[in-house]
Amino acid sequence: MKRKRRIGIVLLLLLLVLAAIGVGLHQREDRGPLYQGRPTADWVTLALKGDSNAVAAVEAIGAAAVPFLARMGLHDRCHTHPSLSYSSIDSFCDNHPWIGGLAVRIGVIQLENCVSKHEMAGWLLSLMRTNAAAAIPDVIDCLEHCPSAHYVNALDFLELLPDISGTNTAAIPYLTYRARLDDSLSLRAAAMAFYIDGETNLFVETCQSLAKRAPDELVGSQELFWFRDVDELNVHLVPLLKELGAYSWLDASAEECVPEEVTVRTNKATATEEAAGPRD
Repeated sequence: MKRKRRIGIVLLLLLLVLAAIGVGLHQREDRGPLYQGRPTADWVTLALKGDSNAVAAVEAIGAAAVPFLARMGLHDRCHTHPSLSYSSIDSFCDNHPWIGGLAVRIGVIQLENCVSKHEMAGWLLSLMRTNAAAAIPDVIDCLEHCPSAHYVNALDFLELLPDISGTNTAAIPYLTYRARLDDSLSLRAAAMAFYIDGETNLFVETCQSLAKRAPDELVGSQELFWFRDVDELNVHLVPLLKELGAYSWLDASAEECVPEEVTVRTNKATATEEAAGPRD
């Protein structure tokens, strides 16, 4: 009986040792590949804090660092539970200073604005360009669910999508949905979709919608200016701008801008056709 008990204890100890080894290996794998003797996760932690050496290391690690940037820089509990966002917790602490202050001091609640992490993670991903394409769903998750993100943050993340997408069209369904919401980010979303897939329909459709809703905003938009030289868009945009020029309710700046835009876009299209020569 004693022998069996000893054997049982030995087997139990052996299983515990094996479990500990397994956990250790799993944790090591979770930390990512080593770079200059340090796990990827350590470099990402430092890079998210702005350490210039770590930023260079993360850029050198490349695609292998992307899952860690996504998990450590883009994911946040407040995306799933908005009540845990910085603004909600800050408001609670203002309204209940004694309880809130104590909870923060002992670590029960944490005052951390995830947007600053998102901004740094987004910049690091942009350095990797299409090597960071795996993070497309994570960037979209921030755009959709981060309660602390503001207009400028949303613009930054929309502009990040073509940077990391290249010709990968994974972000197109979301950008299409975003463009059709008819809000202040619609035209930017449509422009980013055009950068990715070169399809004109969504951008033209969004311009037409904005022309009805806020023509002054359309005429003065950066997005319209970015694509001044794109003939396949101007085929549709020149007639739209001419129609806007007849509106009596455009503000003075937009009214002055429309004829010039029509002339420039028409001349560019004509010059392109002449340079191309006669068609068969």
